[in-house]
Amino acid sequence: MFIVDDRSKIENLNSLSVLSLNQNPLGIIPPFNDSKLRSLSLQDTSLISAEFPSSYMSSFLQRIYLSDNKIRSINENDFHNLKNSKVKKLHIDSASLSKIDQNAFNSLMQLQELSLKNNQLKSCEFLSTFRLLSSIHLDGNQFTSLPQELSAPKTIKTFSFTHNFISIIDESSPLHTWLKMNYTNIKIYLVNNSFDCCQSLWFIRFLKTSSNFIGDASLLTCVTPLNYAGKQLIKLNPDEMNCGAIPSKSWWTTGRIIGVTVGGLVTVLVLIIVVIVFNRRGRSRSGYTEIGGIDDPSPSAPIGSSSQIVFPPYGEDNDDAMSSSSTIATRIATGSQAPTFTTNDGVWAIDDNRN
Repeated sequence: MFIVDDRSKIENLNSLSVLSLNQNPLGIIPPFNDSKLRSLSLQDTSLISAEFPSSYMSSFLQRIYLSDNKIRSINENDFHNLKNSKVKKLHIDSASLSKIDQNAFNSLMQLQELSLKNNQLKSCEFLSTFRLLSSIHLDGNQFTSLPQELSAPKTIKTFSFTHNFISIIDESSPLHTWLKMNYTNIKIYLVNNSFDCCQSLWFIRFLKTSSNFIGDASLLTCVTPLNYAGKQLIKLNPDEMNCGAIPSKSWWTTGRIIGVTVGGLVTVLVLIIVVIVFNRRGRSRSGYTEIGGIDDPSPSAPIGSSSQIVFPPYGEDNDDAMSSSSTIATRIATGSQAPTFTTNDGVWAIDDNRN
């Protein structure tokens, strides 16, 4: 672990030209005042800022490595104290960078190589400010198209945008300007981007005639549409490609999501309707009287019908019950008009001819 008191010991090393303090929890760039240093490496040192202290005003640093930190942004004056230096190489890879001021590198007038790999950058306005820069590496960032700053490359000969999210390259891209202006000795690397080949037909034609601009032309493949996924761009014939009725993967995926969502809503709606119908049927059945104890409330039968026969209560003697109602006069419905008389011994006909 680097201790502040160790700074004087380091500065007293008369022949020291390369200093590496990697993996020490520094937090800030230490204020060395040693004009003999030519290379400074502060990788994975918990830096949260790229600001160099004023002690570097007289520095002659040529190489700086600030990768694997949490710098997040580079401000306009962070490298101001290096304006007298001769920094030619600067690496700030994997440093969580998402913002770089347009004028952040103005003080590094001798810078020739800049590496900003594996950050979160989406634009690079600062490209137009370099005077001697010959190569820039922006691999593993979040670019979705080639930035227009590439249209005027100046001294830059190598651009690297591999492992980004570039999907469309057409005649509006800087490559069209390169072709029109007849630039030479410029290369760009684009492997592992998400190319939509049906929307990049111009770029496929460009590869047929000007692949010299693309350093990894043979490695570029389509991601969408699905029927061209994995195919090499340089082997496609844009005049024979069937792109008219083929949706890109993004549209196809969106359609599936919409279909699943609508299907789910319809299913929920049907379930709600079924529940409502069953609830209504349940309420309509609630008017029926449960069987048990109360006779069917049908209209009363006529007097004398079988429905009016009184049965003896459970447990009483049947003979007594019958005797209590045996005095009732009745007629036997057999077609005879003879009067009858009912006794305990049965029903007897009365002979009207008796004296």
